Amino acid sequence: MPNQWSDDDVQDLNGRELMPYYAAVREAVEQYADDLLPYYDGPDDVRIRLSSILPTVEVCDGKLCGCAVVTFHQDLSERQWNAVMEYITGQYSDGWGEGFEQRDIEVDGGVLNVHFWQPERFEMAPIAEECGETVKPARPPMALVGHDGNIFAIMGRAARLLRENGQNAESLEMRRRVTHCDNYYKALGIVSEYVETELSIPRDLPPDPAHARKEKKRRGEGR
Repeated sequence: MPNQWSDDDVQDLNGRELMPYYAAVREAVEQYADDLLPYYDGPDDVRIRLSSILPTVEVCDGKLCGCAVVTFHQDLSERQWNAVMEYITGQYSDGWGEGFEQRDIEVDGGVLNVHFWQPERFEMAPIAEECGETVKPARPPMALVGHDGNIFAIMGRAARLLRENGQNAESLEMRRRVTHCDNYYKALGIVSEYVETELSIPRDLPPDPAHARKEKKRRGEGR
């Protein structure tokens, strides 16, 4: 690739034209993304209802679109949703998005700089996903031994496996928890809650009788 780009080398791509680069863009977003909620400076009655705001990208109507996954624990009114979308718009234009668009994403044939916001034709539309009673998918297997020990590389591999397993929400939740973890081994434990690794505790594991006896003896309940 040349060291300097001329105007003739620069090409604007729309969402449909970006589709071949979906994997590269999504990986870059996941590496750079952080929960935007800690920086929220809007009304307090909105903030207390939110759990996280995570930037991501999704395919919608055959186009690659910038998104934000908003997790909340109390319903929001229309006014409150408008406040959230106004905040996200500001983050994509002058905050998080301004920093991300300066990040070079290397792809075959050149470099991408992805803009989540633009002066024209920018709009936000909330999309709610209804979650009914479903069987929780099995954790996809992932070996830790013999792979890069960098926690962000491990997190990226786990996130891809979860998405391929149809667990997008779990992928985002895992990334948020790992990103805010201050200990490498705790982070490995978090990853192992979502994908099946050598450190995972099997689900529905029956109580260990020996462990139970030890606990009773420790509490003085043994005969």
